[in-house]
Amino acid sequence: MDVTVFRISGSFAYWKKGFTSGGSPLTFCFPPRTALIGLIGAVLGVERSKLASKFQFQKTKTAVIPLSPIIKDHLPQTWRQGPPTMVRNKIIPAKFKESFQANVEVVRNPQFEVVFNHYDTKLMDELNERLQEKRWFFTPYLGSLGLLADIDFVGEDTAHKADAKELLLDSVLPLTEGQAKSLRLSEDSEYIREEGIPLEVKSGRSFSYLDIAYVQKSAKPLRVISRGQETIKFFKLERRKKNVIFFEPCTS
Repeated sequence: MDVTVFRISGSFAYWKKGFTSGGSPLTFCFPPRTALIGLIGAVLGVERSKLASKFQFQKTKTAVIPLSPIIKDHLPQTWRQGPPTMVRNKIIPAKFKESFQANVEVVRNPQFEVVFNHYDTKLMDELNERLQEKRWFFTPYLGSLGLLADIDFVGEDTAHKADAKELLLDSVLPLTEGQAKSLRLSEDSEYIREEGIPLEVKSGRSFSYLDIAYVQKSAKPLRVISRGQETIKFFKLERRKKNVIFFEPCTS
């Protein structure tokens, strides 16, 4: 399978966790698939309302590889919407009030490689051309307006299917709850676990979610070991010599 590899980086990134609100929102430590699709759509000029149909889950392959240690920080941000309140056991929705400042959790100096495939070869050709020329249709950003993304074209590659009882995985490890029970991580791995990561935007702005994901905090490969007789399915990048698992098969 032919894939395109490009690098994204910036000063800060903010991929908001959907279950947080109010004055201290949190961020995922890597870009979810939905954020990557939005970024690729910005490069190609795909309107937000058309992203879901243009990048359908079954027609893409997306993986993300950390290139630098994952470090979180906090930035002050001005807010106008107050938090929800409760009166007599009844939740009162948030209202717009006078502005106030609160800290926002961000990823500092994020650097990731994105491995991407789309069934539409014409779309892939245009993406490669725009990445090489650094010619974006819309301004790409890292999860939030104002956090601009630097994008560098790495190259085209070929991803080959493979399986093993144990492997060093360069990408984020996406899992369903069932898959998580059949694997274990090496005890010497200092990893971060994320849950409820958005995978796909559906009609009516509803989402499907990834149950669990692991990533090595130091950005080194993650040692993954099968608990039983089944092997771990992954892809080997021919030129980059890296092992990845794509987000797309991981639905529960």
